[in-house]
Amino acid sequence: MMSATAADDASKDVLYTAELVNDRGTYTLIVRDLVNGTLQSVTVPGKTVGKIPTYLSMIGLR
Repeated sequence: MMSATAADDASKDVLYTAELVNDRGTYTLIVRDLVNGTLQSVTVPGKTVGKIPTYLSMIGLR
């Protein structure tokens, strides 16, 4: 039997995925648009990486 949570998850579509990769001190943010099949990447300063939790909180407040 499927739980209510599993049933709810089955009706959701993932639109984007994001990864933050650390390669020897260089941070790269990789965002995949699963709807359009595109990928974007950008180098992110370490100082900005430390602020990601703050940015996510700001998004949640809007």
